[in-house]
Amino acid sequence: MGKIKSCFNSLGLKVGISLLLVGIIPMMLFLFFNNIVVSKYFSEIEAKNILFKTQQVNKRIQSKSLELERVVKDYAMWDDTYEKIQQKDEKWIKKNFLDGIPNDFDIDLIVIANKDKKIVAEYGLGDNDVLPLLEDKMIDQAFKEDIYNENDNFKGIKEYNGDLYMVAFSPIFKSNHEGVSRGVIIFGKKITPKFLKEIERQLGYNVFFVYDNKFILNDGINAEIRQNIHIISKIKGNHVIELGKTRIIGSTYMKDISDEKVGYVGTIESRDIFFSSVSFVRRNTFGILLLSLSLIFIISSKLKNNIINPIKNLEKQITKISEEKLRMHVNVNGPNEIIHLGTVFNKMIDSLFKHKRENENLRNISNTDELTLLYNHRYFYECLNKSIGQGMRPITILFCDIDKFKSLNDIHGYNTGDIILKEIGNIIKETVKNSEFIFRYGGEEYVVLLENCLSEQSLEIAEKIRVNVMRSKKLKKNIGYRPITISVGVATYPFHALGVEDLVEKANKAMCFAKQNGRNQCHIYKKDMDDLVDKNYYEFEKQEMLMDSALALAAAIDVKDEYTGKHSELVAKYSLLLAEKLNLSEQDQYVLRIGALLHDCGKIGIPNDILRKPGKLTDEEFEIIKNHTILGNNIIKYVVKNSGIVSCVRNHHERWDGRGYPDGLSEEYISLYARIVCIADTYHAMTSDRSYRNGLHQEQAFEELRKNKGTQFDPNLVDIFIQTIYENTVEKKL
Repeated sequence: MGKIKSCFNSLGLKVGISLLLVGIIPMMLFLFFNNIVVSKYFSEIEAKNILFKTQQVNKRIQSKSLELERVVKDYAMWDDTYEKIQQKDEKWIKKNFLDGIPNDFDIDLIVIANKDKKIVAEYGLGDNDVLPLLEDKMIDQAFKEDIYNENDNFKGIKEYNGDLYMVAFSPIFKSNHEGVSRGVIIFGKKITPKFLKEIERQLGYNVFFVYDNKFILNDGINAEIRQNIHIISKIKGNHVIELGKTRIIGSTYMKDISDEKVGYVGTIESRDIFFSSVSFVRRNTFGILLLSLSLIFIISSKLKNNIINPIKNLEKQITKISEEKLRMHVNVNGPNEIIHLGTVFNKMIDSLFKHKRENENLRNISNTDELTLLYNHRYFYECLNKSIGQGMRPITILFCDIDKFKSLNDIHGYNTGDIILKEIGNIIKETVKNSEFIFRYGGEEYVVLLENCLSEQSLEIAEKIRVNVMRSKKLKKNIGYRPITISVGVATYPFHALGVEDLVEKANKAMCFAKQNGRNQCHIYKKDMDDLVDKNYYEFEKQEMLMDSALALAAAIDVKDEYTGKHSELVAKYSLLLAEKLNLSEQDQYVLRIGALLHDCGKIGIPNDILRKPGKLTDEEFEIIKNHTILGNNIIKYVVKNSGIVSCVRNHHERWDGRGYPDGLSEEYISLYARIVCIADTYHAMTSDRSYRNGLHQEQAFEELRKNKGTQFDPNLVDIFIQTIYENTVEKKL
């Protein structure tokens, strides 16, 4: 009895039992709960990953729909289609639509119907009734449109005759969008296992489609889907379902062309990675426990302090990491086994945070605009709602819109437009100094979110953005040294609005007010802007259309005169270079740019045989040419009311000595805008090649300008112009 009592009273046994109770049991509990947390974390990653892949499939289908829309729009806006449909030329229609398109573009359905919904041609209908397809509310609306509307082209998913199609349709107009609609063209591509197989080949995911209790899938997953039909049939839209321990399914809704839910697309993949990861954690947990027990029983009698203290130290560090959610490595001293325990734990921490970083990267991608790398429209609303929800006061937004961006795209192309969008995004970032709160709202619109910033302070920031955009040489070089401007509206929560949507609307109103009052401006929202913007909307749109027409007219003149090429653009470029050298105001430069672009618009009324005559003009022909200033004045006076722009059109052939035309003005009675355009116009004319002579070299043209200063040209501008052109020529060479 005494021996037994002595054995239980031994220091070695007490140390062993104490270490077991104090060290191993808490560690077991910690590792057990940690295993649960890790399993849950991996499960969440697995679900997010499968949903992300499902969204990728959805995007790929949308991309295919967009390609189909481009094809149908190309054929619907073909002048030959417009005429042949009217003539009911069946031979032409068969040759150009039914014989080639199905194979060329892998199209399964073609329907061409006139305005009365009578079928002119069809492919892929067979004996089926096409009426349900034509009676779709979106397609039916397209039949009712007589005048071209760019929003009448649609694409999407459509169920027809028990099958599912990607459908795109477009009204039939001429290529210039003129004339009355002749009807509608519909192209369709059936969603088949072959189609899904192509998506799987591109993305590497197993894909299936479910609609109206029907499945579209390929042989690779057919058996697995059929075996689990009772589970899969319960899927409703955006959802994740586990098929036991082997497979997981993610799904998302698909909508038809009328924005109605037509079914869902799903992806299915193996759960091997998930279970191997969980198994790995469990094996490590079990191994750690065995190692700890062995160490305790071996050295408990001799190394009490060396074991207890390192375990307590490790326990403290783990608790700190868990409670404060820190990313840090544990650092322990003691036997190699305990050090190894810390190393394994550190590896587990690294693995967890690696997955967390990957998840954050995926989130950043979903929140980022692909072109400008700014945050996107969706994330803007998320951030604004979050700031308001956290009680932040005040919050100001700057609603920025690029002026006349559509014209820039039309004239210089979409590649140049993309460059401009990216560069303006960079300018806003450099100006605001906090890219975390800058968003591309959509198209040519940007939003800046400023926390703890009142309207007056925000207006100063908006002005800096506006000035930096207007002065950017990099932007100007991309479009022939024309200035690019933006208009900015400012609104502050809670002073101007109490809700998110209302705040954005108020900032947008202020931006529209800036545009209606001449663009290139910044304004803080005021109550009277609502009525003013709405009241002036139609007049503003009318003036926009007139100005766009006038600028298009100027471009048409450049095309008409084959010897000068982009004459108006280059005259505008030279004029603005001189204006910058003269330190003219922003408004003066804007007026000069429009005036220079339009200065020769009257030549639209000059006969081509005179305008393109290869030899010297007769006196009568020259008199006709001179009349282009009056013709231009008569055109432009209905478009703009600015006297500076009108003077560029009417008076750019006036002379300093008063011997010019049409009004015989002299010296400073000629507006400064017209005097600048006169020099730029003459310089470009002298350096341009003609059929009867080669253009002058730069120095020869400079000498002619010097000879005529004080007679034809303003003597105060000639030398400055020559210096400006020379400096920019040298800069280009460098």
